[in-house]
Amino acid sequence: MTNYALFIDDERYPPDDGRIWMIARSSDEALMLIERHGWPMYVSFDHDLGGEDTSMRFIRAALDRLLDNGDQLPFAWTVHSQNPVGRDNIVALLQAFERVQRVG
Repeated sequence: MTNYALFIDDERYPPDDGRIWMIARSSDEALMLIERHGWPMYVSFDHDLGGEDTSMRFIRAALDRLLDNGDQLPFAWTVHSQNPVGRDNIVALLQAFERVQRVG
C-alpha cells in the first residue's frame, strides 16, 4: 500500500483533504508503518512526539535506509510542527538530503 499519506504527530489529527492518512504517534510507530506498508507518497511531520521522541529520529532512520539502497526520497513532505526550531531542523535535514540526491 504505497498510496497512503503518513501523519506523524503525538496529539493532532490529519486534515480531511481526501488523502488516505495513516497516523503515527511516535517515531517507532512511523518506522513500523513503513515496514508494513512501504513508503508513503506524502508525510506531514510534527517535531515533538512526547518525552524524548522526535520526528528527527524517524527521519534519520529513513534517510539511512534510503542512502544504504541508493534511493531518492520517495515522498513529498511538509512540516506542521508548532516548534520553530524543530521545524527548521526537519526542513534543513530533508532539504540537504534532496540537494545531495540531485547532485549525486
